[in-house]
Amino acid sequence: MMSTLRRKLLVVAAVILAWTAIQPGIASAQTSGIGSDGFTRVLWRGTDGSISLWKLDGSLNFMTNHVYGPYPGYTPIAITTAANNNTYVLWRYTDGSIALWEVDANLNIVTSRGYGPYAGWSAQNMSTGPGSELRVIWRHTTGMVSVWWVDAFLNLITSKAYGPYFGWDPGAP
Repeated sequence: MMSTLRRKLLVVAAVILAWTAIQPGIASAQTSGIGSDGFTRVLWRGTDGSISLWKLDGSLNFMTNHVYGPYPGYTPIAITTAANNNTYVLWRYTDGSIALWEVDANLNIVTSRGYGPYAGWSAQNMSTGPGSELRVIWRHTTGMVSVWWVDAFLNLITSKAYGPYFGWDPGAP
């Protein structure tokens, strides 16, 4: 069993190495975690600003993917999958505004919503709660952090701000 897993990892590493040799630049990926359907979604960030969303089965076998973008001025920031099996993608625009995408279980865009910009604030990350709601994390230039509660339909429900706290840094700028 371990040798099969090791072979698969070596194949994936070889594919990534070959791909980066063909397309120079930094390639990065982020997993969304496991949806309630047992599938894992992966966000690949292209060097040109596009994204490739992948769906992996419970054994981490590639099932399907969709490529979106690039969208000038937008940078993909985060991905998460909720209990409703929808995936959510967070994009940040050059002016600090964001776009939240709702993507169905088959990686098709369902809807999107924009917020901002808000002076001094920059979206940093997001995660999901047990009821398929989202938490969007914002950082202010003063060191404050704001946590947004967004429902599964991308409507802002409420938010709270915290800090700044002397001697503590809220994370990446």
